[in-house]
Amino acid sequence: MTLVLGLDFGGTKLAAGLVDLQQGSVLARRSMATPVSGGASASLQAMLAMAQALIAAAPAPVQGVGISFGGPVAADGRTVRLSMHVAGWDQVPLARHVEGALGLPAIVANDGDAAALAEYHFGAGQGVRHLLYLTVSTGIGGGIIIDGRLHRGERAWAGEAGHQVLKPDGPPCPCGRNGCLEALASGLSIAREARLRLRGPDGATSALAAIPSDALTAQHVAEAAAAGDALARAVWNEAMGWLGIGIASAANLLNPGRVVLGGGLTRAGALLFDPVRHVVARRVIDPEVSVVPAALGDDVGILGGAALLRES
Repeated sequence: MTLVLGLDFGGTKLAAGLVDLQQGSVLARRSMATPVSGGASASLQAMLAMAQALIAAAPAPVQGVGISFGGPVAADGRTVRLSMHVAGWDQVPLARHVEGALGLPAIVANDGDAAALAEYHFGAGQGVRHLLYLTVSTGIGGGIIIDGRLHRGERAWAGEAGHQVLKPDGPPCPCGRNGCLEALASGLSIAREARLRLRGPDGATSALAAIPSDALTAQHVAEAAAAGDALARAVWNEAMGWLGIGIASAANLLNPGRVVLGGGLTRAGALLFDPVRHVVARRVIDPEVSVVPAALGDDVGILGGAALLRES
């Protein structure tokens, strides 16, 4: 048994787990909400406290620490570039801080890359050599596995499938560009488009009109679409069309053996996968590329951090 720690720094949640690296199983876990004040320092201290508690209770020595971080990470696998959700993370040498506090070697990757590795080694990506992973949630991120290894790119910007520009004159994206896949098919973009259409002539007849505009989410849109609401279905299906185009475009470039989709929007099940698979099948060159749901659920960040240590 090789025991390691997997740490998951998210914008709303911090999670830490003791992982059997051979089995890909989480033996013990701790989690808490990301501190609302104190920025990076508060998050780091809270995470270290959970990590130290797990180490103290471990049945055997812990060999290392793998860290999944919700934001861009430098190519050195040690430095966080920034967080869009928590202040104070600009150019933070996170691996060095963790090593100093825990006395164990540490490595860091952004959450999309870490999740791709986790699904490849322990989840829905097992059995292929090349994998494309996308997380479809508030935003759209991803990771690429080539010949069984994480592909970070020259400066660790690889895998940003959500920032393929599909519609140059399209809506603005949080990255500062227009018409990215994230601006067309993410949770935020679906909610935004629904609000816009509710102001139009068909808005009054939609069940979504009863929801306060500032409270409307993609989940509301998905639920209304599943119930047959015409406006919600139009918004949802347009977003799924763009998602399918984005996946097919990335698949035509990378030719993965499998595309794995995770993230909150995939909880919609067939409402998401059926239209996406239909569009991908029409647009992908390799007819054998499959699109499947992620398998690791809420543990993907912990297991993603741990999986980094298989590459080090």
